[in-house]
Amino acid sequence: MRLVFVHGWALGPECWDLVSPLLKSFPQARVDLGYFGAPRLPDPHPGDILIGHSAGFLWGLRQRADWAGMVAINSFSRFCLDAQGRGCVKPAALRAMQAQLARDAEECVRNFRASIGAPAPPELAEAAPLAQGLELLRSFDVLPHLGEKPLLVLATKDDALAPAREAENLAQGLGASLFFSEKGGHGLPWAAPEFCAGKIEKFLQAQ
Repeated sequence: MRLVFVHGWALGPECWDLVSPLLKSFPQARVDLGYFGAPRLPDPHPGDILIGHSAGFLWGLRQRADWAGMVAINSFSRFCLDAQGRGCVKPAALRAMQAQLARDAEECVRNFRASIGAPAPPELAEAAPLAQGLELLRSFDVLPHLGEKPLLVLATKDDALAPAREAENLAQGLGASLFFSEKGGHGLPWAAPEFCAGKIEKFLQAQ
């Protein structure tokens, strides 16, 4: 069993720096999607557990169907609202992010990271992978890709980007474990690492 951590859009693998040491008894790997330099994508191993923050959970599902288990943190079943009202933001809001990214990638990333309480970006932003990440957020629907694998959903009551109902949509009907932190916003991995690690460890012990 290896934990594969995947960061969200406009973030990097350092977003796991406070969570991963609390789970040091498990082998680990971190994906770097290349938003601030060269990407690093670890080779798949049998028994890998996906731990994805926000859009990182979507990326992991798109890459592989053979995860042994999955943990979604501050994530959602959809990002753009569909005709049934499932999702986080109106399509126009996503288009505005795409336009801002095309105009000034650094400003777009700074603004987004500030809005979720993440530190300023460490390096210059790479516009092409960031644009690919926004396209994933525009089009990807999680539910058809979940299958029957064990799923843990961690969310917050005060997440302004991914509302609580989206965590419920993600977990609904799949027998998933769903836990809410009262605080942490859209940044549970750095705002509430003990909450994340504690729930993940119990989830792993049950597998």
